[in-house]
Amino acid sequence: MRWAGVAPLAAGTFLGMYPMMTTPILIGGAMDGAAMTSEQAGWIGTVSVGAVAMASMLLPGVLHRFPGRLPLYLFAALLIVGYGGLAISTAFPAFAGFALIGGVGSGGLLAGMAMRIAGKPSPDRIYGTIYASATIAFALLLFAVPVIDGKYGTGATFLTLAVVALVVAPALVFVSDHVVNDALGPAGAGTPWAMVAIVMLVMVIAFPLYGGVYSFCERRAVAVGLSPTGVGTVLGATTLMTVIGSAMVAWIGTRPGRTIPTMVTMVIATAAYGLALGGGSVELFVIGMLAFGLIQMALNSYFFGLASVLDPGGRIAAFLQGLSLIPYAFGAALFGTLGDLPRLAIPAMAINIAAALILLPTLLRLDRAAEAVRA
Repeated sequence: MRWAGVAPLAAGTFLGMYPMMTTPILIGGAMDGAAMTSEQAGWIGTVSVGAVAMASMLLPGVLHRFPGRLPLYLFAALLIVGYGGLAISTAFPAFAGFALIGGVGSGGLLAGMAMRIAGKPSPDRIYGTIYASATIAFALLLFAVPVIDGKYGTGATFLTLAVVALVVAPALVFVSDHVVNDALGPAGAGTPWAMVAIVMLVMVIAFPLYGGVYSFCERRAVAVGLSPTGVGTVLGATTLMTVIGSAMVAWIGTRPGRTIPTMVTMVIATAAYGLALGGGSVELFVIGMLAFGLIQMALNSYFFGLASVLDPGGRIAAFLQGLSLIPYAFGAALFGTLGDLPRLAIPAMAINIAAALILLPTLLRLDRAAEAVRA
């Protein structure tokens, strides 16, 4: 895996992840800068992430028809215009409109990057490398943004995000303009739709847990007795573990096969959900959150890497990147509706174990096919 070839993909994915990583800034800016209610600001966040999901799911066909870099430049321009427009927005319709524009731009870039990653060897390792670098970049960006907001206001915050996107966008020039049109699935066969359906089912089952735990981790931290400083320290440590987990995927990939690393990741996720939700002490909660950080992007890396193997043409990986955002976002609403988070610990663990067992036969089958090809 050559870093020179991965760096432009990392830059494009960084831009594709913009709305998800900056949702708190978007919602806070809508409330503080435009005096919106929490309900209105929540809908702004939903519009932004929803646009990413729909664009990533619906645009792969367009990108196959127009496989060059020009669509990527267009999507980057939409993202920059979207965040630049948020800097001058003062009412709900304008905020929603520019959030939609920026979300479509990010979703198009996310799809374009996924389709290029899918055709490369070891897509899991590439995703791990990309997520590690993107997480570091967003951590630095989100550290600087509150300082800018405090000194210059909400408009300057959104303008800064637009300028950062403008600075990163030229890296798209180095992205391959080639997208595989008629790729074969595992072992030279066509796309194995039954396997794809299983992966989709598992994501629909498992990703609400992923999203729910992350959305309410701050509430759980307060509930177990952490101070505001302690909460910040734990969330910072969780981010560090996310980088470590992604780097481990980049290093290990699927060298021991696909089954072992994917199942180990889901086992760690199961323990993390139980401890983060049900841990009755600060120590247990912290262990749970560190474990959650370790698997946070590793889980994405292995799922999207799996999708890339099933369809090297990239349409499935791009579609699943968008699809994953829907159950992920639903998890926040589900956990908020059910409440009483400690009582959700055992059901969450049981559901994640069930999802892993559903996925297991597919992973074993792919490993056997890979061994047969090597033989």
